[in-house]
Amino acid sequence: MSAQHTTASSVSHQSVSHSGPLSIEEQTQLLNLQRAILKSIAQGAEHLEVIKQTCLLAESLLTNSFSSVMLMDDHYQQLNVYVAPSLTPEQIQKINGLRPSPGGGSCGNVIYQKTVQYVSNTFTDERWEDIRHLAHEFDVRACWSIPIFSAENKVIGTFALSSFEHREPSLFHRMLLEIGSSIIGIALNRNHYQESLRQFEKVFEGSEQGIMVTDTNLKILSVNPAFTKVLGYSIDDVKGKTPKMLSSGLHDQLFYRAMWESITHFGHWRGEVWNRRKNGEIFPEWLSISEVRNELGDITHYVGTFSDISDLKSAQKEIQYLSSHDALTGLPDISLFKDRLETAISIAAPSNRKIGLLALNLDNFKFLNDSLGYASGDKLLKLFAERLKGCLHETDAISRHGGDEFIILLNNIHDDDSINYMVDMLLTEVSSPFAFAGRNISTSCSIGVAVYPTDGHDFEKLFGRARKAMSQAKEEGRNTARFFTEKLNTDSLHYLNIAYGLREALAHHQFELHYQPQISLKDAQVIGAEALIRWHHPQNGMQPPAQFISIAEQTGLIVEMGEWIIEAACRQGMQWQKNGLPPLSIAVNVSAVQFRRGNLDKVIIKALEKTGLNPQLLELELTESILLEDIDHLLAQLDGLKKLGVKLAIDDFGTGYSSLAYLKKFNIDRLKIDQSFVRDINTDPNDAAIVRAIVQMAHTLNLEVIAEGVEDEAMLKHLRESGCDEVQGYLFSKPLPADAFEAFIKNSQL
Repeated sequence: MSAQHTTASSVSHQSVSHSGPLSIEEQTQLLNLQRAILKSIAQGAEHLEVIKQTCLLAESLLTNSFSSVMLMDDHYQQLNVYVAPSLTPEQIQKINGLRPSPGGGSCGNVIYQKTVQYVSNTFTDERWEDIRHLAHEFDVRACWSIPIFSAENKVIGTFALSSFEHREPSLFHRMLLEIGSSIIGIALNRNHYQESLRQFEKVFEGSEQGIMVTDTNLKILSVNPAFTKVLGYSIDDVKGKTPKMLSSGLHDQLFYRAMWESITHFGHWRGEVWNRRKNGEIFPEWLSISEVRNELGDITHYVGTFSDISDLKSAQKEIQYLSSHDALTGLPDISLFKDRLETAISIAAPSNRKIGLLALNLDNFKFLNDSLGYASGDKLLKLFAERLKGCLHETDAISRHGGDEFIILLNNIHDDDSINYMVDMLLTEVSSPFAFAGRNISTSCSIGVAVYPTDGHDFEKLFGRARKAMSQAKEEGRNTARFFTEKLNTDSLHYLNIAYGLREALAHHQFELHYQPQISLKDAQVIGAEALIRWHHPQNGMQPPAQFISIAEQTGLIVEMGEWIIEAACRQGMQWQKNGLPPLSIAVNVSAVQFRRGNLDKVIIKALEKTGLNPQLLELELTESILLEDIDHLLAQLDGLKKLGVKLAIDDFGTGYSSLAYLKKFNIDRLKIDQSFVRDINTDPNDAAIVRAIVQMAHTLNLEVIAEGVEDEAMLKHLRESGCDEVQGYLFSKPLPADAFEAFIKNSQL
């Protein structure tokens, strides 16, 4: 067929494929091929020359073969030879017109199936059924073909290596095909765009308006210098992309749908659009989009022209801002605030969400104003306004309602605790002193709260009730908050009392740890203890963690409390050893908030160094809710903790979000079965089955299992029969103070 054609018998065992890594020689050959072709492209070689060079270089790397590039016709119905340097015109004519089909050969199947095709025996392979006569006529015994993609990622043709011997492609040959296909695709796409760009270049150069030209698929073909000046993008930045890259995100689907309906029906559209410059700045432009049609009336391009109208819009915005904002603080005035509240209500109503409206008044501000002077008083108001604004979310709103009174909109409130949390934050922020005019200034505030829909459905009613609640707060001593609804008022008072009390408890050492023994079912020995915090409340007595832990997490105080718990537990473990007890494992519960802080490893290192406790004796109990955190961030922290030598356990297992995948990833040492399963293990077959399944699964993963909440011998017997390793519960002991726990251990050893 060509000068390269030799019989299969004259060729050595090149037909044997290999799947190992590329040899140094093969890597060098592929690199040299790429360098040679890229050099031609860089030197401005015509695309046909580049494609021909690619084919010849590929043939030189596969003896006894020829290469071909076939492209689909304009109607995407037939494949025709585009380049085949080793074939004669007569041979090319016989191949032209190849149709994509299951039996249309390697190239026909590439188009038909849109995937690479490796045929090692064209004489028998069913993919060559329709053109078997060509295989025999050309003596083509193997044919490997790969798709060529357009810039729009559409299959437009094939690049093939046809061999005069039966063979499978090696890894080297597959990479040769992939590289060749990529380079050919680049050459074709480059030529296509160059032809299009040459048609429009001179049109753009002199225009003072920004101009952009796209094809019918909205791929950007060219932009003019004015476009670059306004948007900051060069032609290389935008070429081949769509105008979506300029989108500001301020317009919804309906806007663009209406735009394109106008273009479709009338051939053009004009209007105001907000787009984004390369530096990220969003700006307004007056945009005109028009169709470009050929002689047959078919759309070939779209042309957009625009002018920057930022200065005009800025002037309009300034006028609007001055008419709707407080001149002193820059906050929205009451009319704008009312509009935002009504909008928030219209959004919240269908989803049954709450909205909080707060009336906030600075306590004794008149005294500060009189003492410092009105000019300084105005500056103070601006500072307080900035503080209040800094406490809010982007969806919230704040307005100054004259003098030293502010109204605040809390949007998308899920529950009452969210309001309590924000109220507590505002009270704290306002009362925090700051330096002003050479002295430390501080005051407090009184807050009244009304809640939509409980206390009203419009601005007037909600605002009136919030101000009434604010007056009540002032009457009851100021520096506090009151809710218009009595239930919320009671809940808020409880929240604030607990939050304030926890701060006092930390400052005055009112916390204490109790310890519940953990028993090994193997030998009935105490092998550890779970440390559980208690609060010696000065009025209410000993408080269990259920009364205050959730509020501690909401306020962030759990971080400081957690540091104290870890160090206190480690210190107690060492003290027991000094008192003659055997080394015991100390389990400490860890909150998700502590993980978010990101310094838990440093806290533990500090506690271990200060107390001298062996890291192997410290166990961190993680609730399953922690697994909802950022997994990568969590894994990094857990890996660091494991390297310290501490043990990890999943607490309340089975009630949350654990999975086998998580257990494998997190390198857990122990699972703690939640007491909700243990409680009914003797009466509920489902709970009994769950416990057995957890134990079996854990043992399969080489994890220990401990069950909590064991209260009677029947539960203990069932757990022992299920294979559980360890237990804790009131059957053995309730949580005990440190001295009582030590006595319990010594008595159990008698």
